[in-house]
Amino acid sequence: MRHSTFVFVFIAALCLLTPMVRAASAPDTDVQRITDLIAANHILADQGVLDGFGHVSVRSVKNPKHFFMSRSLAPALVTPADIMEFDENSAPLDLKGREIASERFIHGEIYRVRPDVQTVVHSHSPAVLPFTITDTPFKPVIHTAYFLGYDPVPVFDIRNVEGADNKMLVNTAPTAAALAKVLGNHSVALMRGHGMVVTADTVPWVTFRSIYTQQNAQILLEALKLGKVNYLNQYEVNRADRVERHWDAWKLEAAARGLK
Repeated sequence: MRHSTFVFVFIAALCLLTPMVRAASAPDTDVQRITDLIAANHILADQGVLDGFGHVSVRSVKNPKHFFMSRSLAPALVTPADIMEFDENSAPLDLKGREIASERFIHGEIYRVRPDVQTVVHSHSPAVLPFTITDTPFKPVIHTAYFLGYDPVPVFDIRNVEGADNKMLVNTAPTAAALAKVLGNHSVALMRGHGMVVTADTVPWVTFRSIYTQQNAQILLEALKLGKVNYLNQYEVNRADRVERHWDAWKLEAAARGLK
């Protein structure tokens, strides 16, 4: 009886660990990164983080100075045929007459100065916008947003680079370089009246961070209506999490709604 119980517990534990082992042992190749990139487009569209103008990119394994990103297209509609490779100056290697995102420089300039960053999201999430146009600090209040860090998330103001006569779009390399400087070593930066950029070392993690940055903003907005807010302290932001369970579930949810 005791032996049977041990076997059952061992098998159950093995079943729980198998997805983690599989995820950890998956080869990190450009093919796998592109597969994840397409999934991230669909997930973030399904979760309401990306509108039709948002975009996601991932650095190339084969040539780390290059990155992959969809042509100018609503994220929910992205397919393998839409993925393009861009060089270190955010120029497409093979245009083929396709329209490209004017704000692709956001990705290229962050990759240029942050070798630790492997993937970038640019979102216009409405939930974060109030924190880009007020003096209210954007800090983590939920444990799943610990990656935001203890200090307020930095805010990029395009007027500091281009002056008052600007188009609000980060569509040149110098302006994107200024955004990357404001981002610094943070995982997230806000953009005044525009949205946010989110970074990570894998596509599943940048997806996780993008979703929970939005959720943190939604909850913080509600909390501010009630009174003084208790933010996470300097010890509570020093933690880690698991992404596999979320990633697999988000993919299934997106696929169930026709995003594959």
